[in-house]
Amino acid sequence: MEDKDKEALYGEAVPGMEDGEPQAGPGELPESAAAPGAPDEAEELRRRLAYLMAEFDNFRKRAARERDAQEAYGNEKLLKAVLPFLDNLERALGQEGAPAEAILSGVRMTYDGILAELRKFGLEQLSPLGAMFDPAFHEAVGVVPWAGKTEGTVVSESRKGYVLNGRLLRPAEVLVAAAHPADDPRRREE
Repeated sequence: MEDKDKEALYGEAVPGMEDGEPQAGPGELPESAAAPGAPDEAEELRRRLAYLMAEFDNFRKRAARERDAQEAYGNEKLLKAVLPFLDNLERALGQEGAPAEAILSGVRMTYDGILAELRKFGLEQLSPLGAMFDPAFHEAVGVVPWAGKTEGTVVSESRKGYVLNGRLLRPAEVLVAAAHPADDPRRREE
């Protein structure tokens, strides 16, 4: 890149250039740099480097503080959304002598409400019953012979699975159908 281009790009005059023509030969200092009282270019570069180092150190410290704050308070919005349901459960625990049906109804409403609130944060339940076993979303806790079901079909769920914004949070624990002995073609030949 020529000195004229550098000047146009950086908006600064290139030392030793006046009117686009070099004023000193290679290895020579231009007269303006050798003049008494002129700022020392090396000292200016040291000053700018020290400023940039301090600026970067401040940025690093600020980023660390922000990361720590995010870690400490990042769940605040979610927890504020869950607190009303905790209050409802505490009220249910204080209902000694109330009919079991009323308490069960209240717990169901609380359960439905908390699921609806968690959906706002991107949480979805997996619904594996009747689907084919998928090791990416299911964890098989057992295989059972099941008449009328295709081998590999999920027939029971022992623990719900959840996805957070499309990413698996926890796999569903499921029972998977195996070929029923009566449906096994090898047994029919015997």
